[in-house]
Parts: sequence; structure tokens; C-alpha cells
Amino acid sequence: MKRFIRCERGSASIEFVALALPLFVPIIFFLHQFALVSGQEEIARTLAREGARAFVSSSEQSSAAVAMSAVILRAGRELGLTDAEFERMAINLECSSSPCYSPNGKIIVTVHFGATKEFPSVTASAQEYVSPWS
Repeated sequence: MKRFIRCERGSASIEFVALALPLFVPIIFFLHQFALVSGQEEIARTLAREGARAFVSSSEQSSAAVAMSAVILRAGRELGLTDAEFERMAINLECSSSPCYSPNGKIIVTVHFGATKEFPSVTASAQEYVSPWS
């Protein structure tokens, strides 16, 4: 029995399980959360960018906001957003001039996802310029 206790075979495995594995659990948890937040940020950036493009490519002010909302809704569905995620989403439109759809006007579209228990809040903005010849 003494010989078995003094033998060091397998001690590296025991040390790895006892010391290294508890350190891997927080790292794996962090990487998982980071991936979730990064995915939400990428979706918010894409929706803001596509919404801004839809706004400035419209032919007039009255159809620009409608086109922006429709593109954001459609792109969100294509990106796999659920109804709960759409409920968390807020869209803001800022204009450099009044009316928004004026030549050389700067448009900033901001997409914000509110915080929940699973996700922190995420905000992304995109800017575009209305054509000077419109």
C-alpha cells in the first residue's frame, strides 16, 4: 500500500483536473457571453446601416421613413430576430437639416436593443448622406 501511495503515476492528470478545469469554466462562460453580445452588435450595425441606406435611396421624404422601417423589419427577419428581440429594439433617426430628406443632408440611424436578463443593452449607429442632386 505504501508503494501505491508514493507512486506519482497519474499525478499530472489529477493536478490538471483539480487546478486547470476550474479555471476553464469562467473562461468558457466569458467567451460564450462575448459571442452573444458580439452577435447582437453585428445585427444592430447591419440594421442601422441598411436602414440608413434605404432612407437616403428613397425618392422623397414621405416614403423615406417608411422604406427605412420596412428594410429594418425585413433585414431583422432575415437575420433571425425573434418577436421578443423586435420588442427590445428601438430605432432613432437624426437629421442634420429640416426636412430630413434634403440635398446633402446627413442622416444618422441608431438601432438600440434594450437590456434583458440574458443580454446587456446594445446600440449601433450608421450615417449616410442624401444625394446633393435629389
